[in-house]
Amino acid sequence: MRLIMTLVGCLFALLVVFDVQARLYHITPDSDLIGTLQYTSIEEGDTLVDLASEYGLGIEEMTAANPEIDVWLPKVGQVVTIPSRFILPEGERRGIVVNLAEFRLYHFLGNGKVMTAPVGIGRQGWETPTGETLVTGKNTDPWWRVPDSIRAQAEAEGRELPEFVRPGPDNPLGKHVVTLNWPGYLFHGTNKDYGVGTRISHGCLRLYDKDIADLYQNVTVGTPVRIIYQPVKAGWHAGQLMLEVHRIGERAKSQNMTPATQAVVKARGQQDLAIDWSRVTRLMQQAQGIPNAVSI
Repeated sequence: MRLIMTLVGCLFALLVVFDVQARLYHITPDSDLIGTLQYTSIEEGDTLVDLASEYGLGIEEMTAANPEIDVWLPKVGQVVTIPSRFILPEGERRGIVVNLAEFRLYHFLGNGKVMTAPVGIGRQGWETPTGETLVTGKNTDPWWRVPDSIRAQAEAEGRELPEFVRPGPDNPLGKHVVTLNWPGYLFHGTNKDYGVGTRISHGCLRLYDKDIADLYQNVTVGTPVRIIYQPVKAGWHAGQLMLEVHRIGERAKSQNMTPATQAVVKARGQQDLAIDWSRVTRLMQQAQGIPNAVSI
């Protein structure tokens, strides 16, 4: 059991959390946000990788939100921001939406419910494509037929991979897979948690075992899947315009204000609303992936 602080209004409340891995949220009609920003303190033996897994986050999310904290050797007592508040991606809230820019999946379940989870995505040279597809099947305890391209890469690096990997702890697909109408691409679990929420795969979408189990249980064949790249998200909450910025490409920070300006102007629409452009600039430069109000 871990003690955390959660931001409620302008007050910090100390809470005892029994299930910090809960990832199911209710969408309210007057808000584009889900989740709550939280804080915890480093305990002996903690790493940011451990905390990312504990709180259902990816390591890229944790390091972006905590740029001053060492990933592997944080100091005991340091306060860690848990970036567990999200602006929902732009577009139709239906089926599965994966935003590659934030390493995150949203599964819209209907009835105002959404499940969200971090995902590992394709590394350089093996990028996960954007576009629209469908869920075509689900399997448990999968065998992995190692693609010829991956075997060839391993051979070039002096390693040898088998043609097939049986189910078990050595199988990088984990315990469940959800297949897509894109040959060679699928959602799957992992035997290496540290890769979730990073550019790690050969194009597939890698989830924590708990998250792929939830997806496997709740998704149906034919569910639409939309994979997007949206590093800047804007939305409304409690009458305020909110902005969430993730780093663009491999750049940790960006001086290009165009994506943020476009997102704010589009979300504001025709409303006569003053914008704090200095705050927009700061959020764009920091790219911490945390929603902040930018309206005055």
